[in-house]
Amino acid sequence: MKPILPVLLFFTNITCTTTTVYVCDSKNAIKYHYKANCRGLSNCHYRVIETTLDSARKSNKTLCDWERDHEHNSTP
Repeated sequence: MKPILPVLLFFTNITCTTTTVYVCDSKNAIKYHYKANCRGLSNCHYRVIETTLDSARKSNKTLCDWERDHEHNSTP
């Protein structure tokens, strides 16, 4: 039983972080945005909603062309 305790303590210290992104809540939207005021969202004629990066990617959305550099330059 002793070997399990350190492993259990390790897994209890793991934290999950989520990244919030913004998408146009239109059925035709194909991009996600890191900034709610991204100029790419100015094309949204419906409403802008917050979602997770994981959810946006699972919906086959890709990063906005205006923010493409943000993903490569961000630090966790």
